[in-house]
Amino acid sequence: MRERMTRRNFVQIGGLGALGLTLPDLLWATDTHRSAAPARSAILIWLNGGLSHHDSFDPKPDALPEIRGEYAPIATSVAGVHVAESLPHLSRKMHHLAVIRSVTHQNAAHDAGQAHMLSGYNFGPGHNYPSIGAVVGYERGPRGGLPPFIAVPSEGSAYMHAGHLGSAHNAFAVGGDPSMPGFSVRDVEEPAPISAARSLRRQHLLEQVDEEFRQIDTSGVLRAMDQFTARAYDLIRSPSARAALDLERVDGRTRDQYGRTTLGQSCLLARRLVEAGVPFVTVSANDWDHHQDLYPRLESPAMLPALDRGFAALVEDLHQRGMLESTIVVLMTEFGRTPRINGMRGRDHWSRAFSVAFCGGGVRGGQLIGASDAEGAFPRSRPVTPEDLAHSIYVLLGIDPERELPSASGRRIQIVRNGQMIRELTS
Repeated sequence: MRERMTRRNFVQIGGLGALGLTLPDLLWATDTHRSAAPARSAILIWLNGGLSHHDSFDPKPDALPEIRGEYAPIATSVAGVHVAESLPHLSRKMHHLAVIRSVTHQNAAHDAGQAHMLSGYNFGPGHNYPSIGAVVGYERGPRGGLPPFIAVPSEGSAYMHAGHLGSAHNAFAVGGDPSMPGFSVRDVEEPAPISAARSLRRQHLLEQVDEEFRQIDTSGVLRAMDQFTARAYDLIRSPSARAALDLERVDGRTRDQYGRTTLGQSCLLARRLVEAGVPFVTVSANDWDHHQDLYPRLESPAMLPALDRGFAALVEDLHQRGMLESTIVVLMTEFGRTPRINGMRGRDHWSRAFSVAFCGGGVRGGQLIGASDAEGAFPRSRPVTPEDLAHSIYVLLGIDPERELPSASGRRIQIVRNGQMIRELTS
């Protein structure tokens, strides 16, 4: 939603000189000057545990062996830009990607890092901020019988929740493993003997029973359950929604292009869901916390090979279908890994510099944004914070990051604070 020039904006203009800002800066921040239409959907590929930036998007070939690791750099489709040899498929899609090599924060513990990256808020105990996906789902609402925020195959992190927006806005997790034969989404198919009329009678009976409890419910839990139930019935009754979730309808060649892995088939399902109108889909992959035996683990079929093939196929598929301009794809993780390989041949947690990749949704591909130093330890230029990442995703989706949303306490809370648009993404 584009922001109008309000009284608040004019008040801000009065303080521009003191802040060192210009009118063009303000226009950028409020997104009033962008001519391109906002992206309609977003896919977040979330690697739970911490992707090693040295061994993927930010190789350091001139560093000491214990820093550079085992992967050599390879050329990409963009002259002068290299990635690790572990990403051969993505190297050929670099002209679509904008890789930020200077993401930084100070939360090197999993919980704190995930909370910060997934919400854009650096929060601790006692705070409950919603994830980016939950905010987008809340703002956009459901379409075509499908929930507005879907997690494939699961939430992946405890911090993928809706926070103060209420549990009714949590992600709908499809469950299961999309790569397995006979995969189906839980709770979508009714048992064959149950007719549509009987299903409707059951729904009405449930509503009558709930009405008794609703009179005394003050926690909001029942209201959340009501909304979950309504979404489940929408899924069951909507042929288009059920079709989007059915990978058996996809030809074998397309499925092979994504790779017959959980991550690859999850990327394929995410494409089908945004094609059906879902505003925000998260693809989550676990087990990226490699404190030991880094290279055997990274090279296992479910890790870098699955990411490389699945992400690259998603980008190409969206491009071929004319959907890339209207769909943002973001690859994120809670932090990177330590510059030096430890005594167990692994890398430990490191949040001071790591990489995030964007493409689609109006993002200018074929570029690197920022840089880490010679060891990949700290930003050398253009540091980017989780607040900046969240702010930019909202702006690309046409959502005002400064808008205030309600909370259970009645207090209104800004979508994200202290972030700035990463201008290079679209300039």
